[in-house]
Amino acid sequence: MPWPSSLTARIPRESRMLATRWAHSLLGVLWGGLLFLPLLVAAVFSPASRFAVRVRGWELARHSRGFGLVLSDLPQQRRFLLFNGLIAGVAIIPTLNLLGGFLVVTLGSLIQGLFIGGAVDIGFDMWTISQPTLFVGVLYGAANLIGAIALAEAANWMHGRIDANFAEVARPFALHTRITELLTTRRGVVLAIDDERRRIERDLHDGVQQNVVSLSVLIARAQRASDPVKTQSLLDDALAQSQDLIDEMREVAWRVYPTTLDERGLGPVLERIAARSPVPLTLAAVPERRFPPAVESATYFVIREAVTNVVKHAEAASITVTVVDDGQALCTEVVDDGNGQADPNGSGLQGLVRRVGALDGSLTAGSPDDGGTMISARIPHGLPVPSGEPERKP
Repeated sequence: MPWPSSLTARIPRESRMLATRWAHSLLGVLWGGLLFLPLLVAAVFSPASRFAVRVRGWELARHSRGFGLVLSDLPQQRRFLLFNGLIAGVAIIPTLNLLGGFLVVTLGSLIQGLFIGGAVDIGFDMWTISQPTLFVGVLYGAANLIGAIALAEAANWMHGRIDANFAEVARPFALHTRITELLTTRRGVVLAIDDERRRIERDLHDGVQQNVVSLSVLIARAQRASDPVKTQSLLDDALAQSQDLIDEMREVAWRVYPTTLDERGLGPVLERIAARSPVPLTLAAVPERRFPPAVESATYFVIREAVTNVVKHAEAASITVTVVDDGQALCTEVVDDGNGQADPNGSGLQGLVRRVGALDGSLTAGSPDDGGTMISARIPHGLPVPSGEPERKP
């Protein structure tokens, strides 16, 4: 990849988000330097006047693109224009001063330090110190830049407080929103793992363990039997039951994680789900290409859990499964024609929500107008867009 892309790819995502927020806040303050006079003038006019409406639109665009502030309603009060105009006017002068100092001092120190040489003398009444030009320039320039960012963040905060007095304010791209999502996702991953462990324990306890106990009883009876014919009959029953136990262990292992998924991908695994489903299941579309293992695994579990819920609770006559690649994410839909009583807050669906959320995906459950239930999941895969690769039609 080109070196700028390679460089930014190595920077943590949250650090890039923070740098982007600072750049946008500075842009919002500079944009406010152009708008603070129109805002103050528009505050004199009627809020419904053409001039006030146009200036208010500019201000809302500045808040959205510069500060990441999205207002739920359109403020109509003059105070909205007046207060935001005052903050914009107060913030622009020191910010321009600091940014100018950053550019002039940094460029001057670089030019002198690299091509002319020499040092910078810092004089006081009682003594004078001399420091390398590059050292002083970089430190002073960094201090100016940090000061400008701090003022921009303060202006961002003030505009947010003012906007909150007139409408509900959201910050969809704020760093703290991302951190909250990560904390929620981390907790969801732990809960999903615990749910999966409990499910495996139930499968082993209710199925495999009971058959092992029964097999042990048969062998013990065969040991105690004195009649050779009865002993042979008990051993034959034990052999048959051991074969059933092997099959059940394979089934439990397949439900935990099918190795075919790693070896051959989603298509063959979904075909097996369709073949074993008591309710007729149609695979409408499945991509031919392979995806990252975590994405394929999450998609498989979404479909398997959704089909299991339909079989157990929906009283459906048919199920349709569709898996498509939209270029950025793997999109899955499981639709049935049952009673449409899926509980989005149930443990099964919540487990799927947590599993998909761990991959920055989303999952929704609802009932279409014609009845039944539709489970939709979208899981980003981060793969390049395929060139004309068709989807697999089972």
